[in-house]
Amino acid sequence: MRRSKWLALLSVILVLGLAVTGVLTAKLYAADETAATGAATGAAVETAVETEAAGVADTETPALVSTPVTTEEEEAEPVEKLKFTTKSKEVQLGKSKTFKVNLSGVKWKSSKPKVASVSKNGKITGKKIGTTKITATVGDQKVSINVKVYAIIGIDAGHQSRANLNMEPIGPGSSEKKIKVSGGTSGVSSHIAEYVLTLDIAKALKAELKDRGYKVVLTRNRHDVDISNVERAKKLNKKCNIAIRLHADGSTNSSIKGASALYPGRDNKYVANLSDESKKLSDALMKCYISETGLNNRGLYVRNDLTGTNWSTIPVSLIEMGYMTNSSDDRYMASADGRKAMVKGLADGVDAYYGVSR
Repeated sequence: MRRSKWLALLSVILVLGLAVTGVLTAKLYAADETAATGAATGAAVETAVETEAAGVADTETPALVSTPVTTEEEEAEPVEKLKFTTKSKEVQLGKSKTFKVNLSGVKWKSSKPKVASVSKNGKITGKKIGTTKITATVGDQKVSINVKVYAIIGIDAGHQSRANLNMEPIGPGSSEKKIKVSGGTSGVSSHIAEYVLTLDIAKALKAELKDRGYKVVLTRNRHDVDISNVERAKKLNKKCNIAIRLHADGSTNSSIKGASALYPGRDNKYVANLSDESKKLSDALMKCYISETGLNNRGLYVRNDLTGTNWSTIPVSLIEMGYMTNSSDDRYMASADGRKAMVKGLADGVDAYYGVSR
């Protein structure tokens, strides 16, 4: 009897299991059909399946599948940065140099037009010793650099170890001639030759002027040369803004002493156009030289017979630094302190000529 009951119960359980299996199969088939239909129509929808098994219910939650949207963003081309392509940051006084940038349509400006002007094409012209800011503008971009205006000072250390007694014209086209280079004088007490003194001062003056921001050209750097006065003038004419000719005086009268400056007059046959500027240069040099050295001021003199002066194309002054035939002047020019003052006075004179204050 008990056995019959267990068999009956087992049969019921088996029937219920088959029924549940059928339900589940039907549900899964329906879900597959729905997914297939959704794929065919392009709708991305997940179908919820409610399952009942052994008294437990599963709840389906619809899930939304978003279709990715691709957007194309056009990136703006980067703007080229404005910059100077000219590496130089200086221009010589009285000369011009064209500065350039990497873009077109430039507007140029100088912060100090009296120091240097700039044209619409970027040509910068040096007008005065100093520094100015040059600005280039393209659209809303600006770029600036500081441009230095400098001068080149020519210094001729008078004479050389051996005189050249051959002749040369005292001026362009002149039939009048003088010897190319004379021997010069020498110190009555120091026994220093004039050509030695002039080169010593020239080298020291070059160093001082360079420290002050000038550029310097010397006609000679040693004694054993053969350079005529015409050749010296031509060398300085090529690059320099002014020429300073260094000499020392001599006389049969040993009591004469002092310094002087020589320049071409307005009636000069060759360089009358340089007279005013040469006088201005001579005056500036002498005032500062005498102030610093305390030597006797013999003043300014017009000389139209000096070959090195007559062949100049730039303002020129010949400085007679003192009398080597005067014992007092000679000893002063041979002393370390005297030479230091001489160099400073001449350098101060260059500054004064250009209106440079320190």
